[in-house]
Amino acid sequence: MARQRPKLRRAISADQVASIFDEVCIRRVAQIAKLPAQADIGRFGESIREAARIYARDAESPTVNDLHDAIAALHRAAERRLYKKVSVLLADLYPAARDLLSKRAAKLQRRNLARVSQRRARPSPRIMLPTPETLSDLQARDAACANVVSLCALGGGFVEGRKRPSGNRSRTWRTGLYAPARRSHVPKRSEERTFVIWLQVAWLESTGTAPAKTAHHEDVGPFARMARECLRLVGAPHADAVEIINQLNRSRGPAKDRSATD
Repeated sequence: MARQRPKLRRAISADQVASIFDEVCIRRVAQIAKLPAQADIGRFGESIREAARIYARDAESPTVNDLHDAIAALHRAAERRLYKKVSVLLADLYPAARDLLSKRAAKLQRRNLARVSQRRARPSPRIMLPTPETLSDLQARDAACANVVSLCALGGGFVEGRKRPSGNRSRTWRTGLYAPARRSHVPKRSEERTFVIWLQVAWLESTGTAPAKTAHHEDVGPFARMARECLRLVGAPHADAVEIINQLNRSRGPAKDRSATD
């Protein structure tokens, strides 16, 4: 059964860092970087591994579109009473999405209790995210899916469709989701930029000098080659190391002439 994750972006996980960036790998990366003989390879390796762990953590953070799609898939499966799929999607749910739905469950529960207190009515069944055991219980799984639908859905409305030959447009009911709205242009992720910054730090810490601040596609220098290889190793071969290095240099702005003010 297809799972919600891993995502298309197959980034390295924190657990994989030590095995991927082992001593052999670190020495190969150091050769690619043409580090000087006096460079501290041990410190270089630890810094590279820490940079990879930071990247793994940052890459795991979902975008608003990831959250929207995860909740939409969960709602769709629960509405169709696909019990096993609901269980899988819940197990793989992003922590941010789970937190969002759990907070809504607590809010709905407080509202139910207030209503019961005011009207002295019988309390409603508690709305909550179900457990795998509940979803495998023949007597409880329908109510569990209904809970998921209640948590994921938020009203709805009719959406106009295509124009019919008669000139009228079809109208389809679309359920609103308790999820961040999808964006057509999601801001570019910054974890690759952050990773390259930490690679610059690793270079500085191990050699005592800063790496080249600019790079060229026609003549890729040692640091850019190293950054390109490290990006590949963490699962980001799509990232352009040369462009990232130049972007970082541009974002720093022109160097100030301190001699004029000292």
